[in-house]
Amino acid sequence: MGLLRRIRVHLGERAYDVLIGAGHLGSLGAEIRRRQLGTHAVVVSNRTILRRHERALVAALRRAGFPVRILTIADSERSKGLPTLSRLLLRLAEGDGPGRRQFLVLAGGGVVGDLGGVAAGLYRRGVPYVQVPTTLLSQVDSAIGGKTGIDLPQGKNLVGLIVQPRMVFIELNFLRTLPDRQFRSGFSEVIKCAVVGDPALFSFLERSAPARLRRDARGLAWVVGRAVALKASLVAADERESRGVRTLLNFGHTLGHGIEAACGYRRTYTHGEAVAIGMQAAAEISLAMGRISPAHVRRIAALLNRFGLPTRLRGVGLRALRAALAHDKKWAHGGNRWVLPTRIGRCVVCDRVPGRVVSRVMRRVMEDPG
Repeated sequence: MGLLRRIRVHLGERAYDVLIGAGHLGSLGAEIRRRQLGTHAVVVSNRTILRRHERALVAALRRAGFPVRILTIADSERSKGLPTLSRLLLRLAEGDGPGRRQFLVLAGGGVVGDLGGVAAGLYRRGVPYVQVPTTLLSQVDSAIGGKTGIDLPQGKNLVGLIVQPRMVFIELNFLRTLPDRQFRSGFSEVIKCAVVGDPALFSFLERSAPARLRRDARGLAWVVGRAVALKASLVAADERESRGVRTLLNFGHTLGHGIEAACGYRRTYTHGEAVAIGMQAAAEISLAMGRISPAHVRRIAALLNRFGLPTRLRGVGLRALRAALAHDKKWAHGGNRWVLPTRIGRCVVCDRVPGRVVSRVMRRVMEDPG
């Protein structure tokens, strides 16, 4: 089927393309060669991806004339920390030398993309890198926009850089082997984009089923393309999140990141599941403040449920969650910051939401059995 869509992230001299296709992995090396990124490819990935796709990845790069070296990291959020980053930087130095201009190919989900992006930004004060996201969540969110990060015990992504990739290469066929839980989890970020700024995408998802989309490459390309286009436009308007525009993409992440940290980055909740709970909580906070109608809150909850995503939190104590939230980057100048929906397709950034409202909604989200 090949290339289905090309979306440009307009950032002046840092602009790049997002290429979306099915069965076009073989063109990866040629696309990199066309952009003249370097002489030696370093593929950073995990064992799961390499077991399934190493031969095709390496063949695509070698066919374009690149020597290939492979560096493997564990497929776990808990590996996204300083020890793994240090080992990755040392491995890059070991493979360096005269006449070698290394570039990174980050083939994996959000862990590979976030950690590899930090390494690319730090090594030699910056080497080119290409994102090859292999999960739905990374294809529509973490691979785009240049945010990279590693976790500390106190919170998620507390150390990181904004450093843009030179290209994002989305191969939809990677999703065929994605576990169902991870596939559904990725739709959390798609739904986020729909609530933030694309009511047409939201309506389409209300009429769709995850299993059917998984079999429909063109339909999936349309969904991924809409989410990517929305994120690309917000990133282009506010690359460094200094104007409050890109901040809208944090819808659901205030509580979502807190849930992940409170769980110790174990697999209790995937990132997408934690964000889903965070979106529902933000919608209920907005309702309590009179900013959104009950009908819109019900539509958000119904769509999350349709895609098998949770809206209530279990197994996490309120004290642990509050401690994690206290370290979140979105707590600005001593006050909290929430992205709140006002209708389907529009959200606003709200600083210092009344603590009593947050506490009331958090208790309901944690205790309601529904």
